Amino acid sequence: MSDVILYSGNAFSVADGKGRFVLPLEMRKLVKQASGDNRLCLSVHMDNGCATGFGLSHKQFLFDEVAELERLAREANRPFNGDLERENRLGTIEDVNFDDGGRFFLHHDIKEEAGITDAVFFYGVGRYFQIWKPEALVASPERPALIRNKVKRWIDARAAESGQ
Repeated sequence: MSDVILYSGNAFSVADGKGRFVLPLEMRKLVKQASGDNRLCLSVHMDNGCATGFGLSHKQFLFDEVAELERLAREANRPFNGDLERENRLGTIEDVNFDDGGRFFLHHDIKEEAGITDAVFFYGVGRYFQIWKPEALVASPERPALIRNKVKRWIDARAAESGQ
């Protein structure tokens, strides 16, 4: 497993008849590299209202990061609740398998928290990628205009195809 995996790029996925989404090929390759197998870690972004995805190496990074914050707090004689911080960073992670075609099930609780129904937008942002309900990303003014406009065009094209 590599220590640093950086995700970039973006893609859309519409759930298949079984409710599975497809992890984009380049992200799938990086998750395999980060996990050593077809293991995908999923969670919810605490601030953005989207889901997140990454490999096992990032899960280890999150654990190590809390240990470092504990060490720094101890050295500065500051209070720090490492257990609570681990709960916030690691307690919401769901590990799932994806098949060789990249198909995976997004855990119901994560879908509910992120408002995801039948379509997602994958957005690589460094050590992890975000998984957005397309409409929520468009409504998020903090996201780059280029990305919001791309997603809006996709939503409009999808609506036109379905005759809405």
